[in-house]
Amino acid sequence: MAKTKSCCETGTDLSSTADAIMAVAVLALSSDGKLSAREFTAVTLMASQSPLFRDAEDIRDCVASVAETVARLGREDALAQAVELLSPRMRETAYAWAVQTVLADAKVLPNEHKFLSCLRKALGLHGILAGKIAAVVAILNRVK
Repeated sequence: MAKTKSCCETGTDLSSTADAIMAVAVLALSSDGKLSAREFTAVTLMASQSPLFRDAEDIRDCVASVAETVARLGREDALAQAVELLSPRMRETAYAWAVQTVLADAKVLPNEHKFLSCLRKALGLHGILAGKIAAVVAILNRVK
């Protein structure tokens, strides 16, 4: 089983569950072709509230470091490494993080929808479960 402590060291491959979850979030952030400051802040706030990142010295540095690793590896290799590091239960968590990240700007664009579909398949999640995860995340993000 993958270690849970977030190392997030620049220049290394993904090496922990926390790194894998963050890599999936970064891939989700960039699935629409851009990375906004609001999205980066949203994923940083998510990490700061997650027990997966409680040992990280600086969450912003962690997010930036994993983003650099994802860029270096490329989307396909980063996703493959992330999937390999995640247990079946944590794959569900990674999908929830991806959905939450995509909803950071309050809309799901076609490229983001396509990414979530591909991610669901890569993580081996049943469509019904993925739909339930997406529904709960949407409920949590309601503003009216």
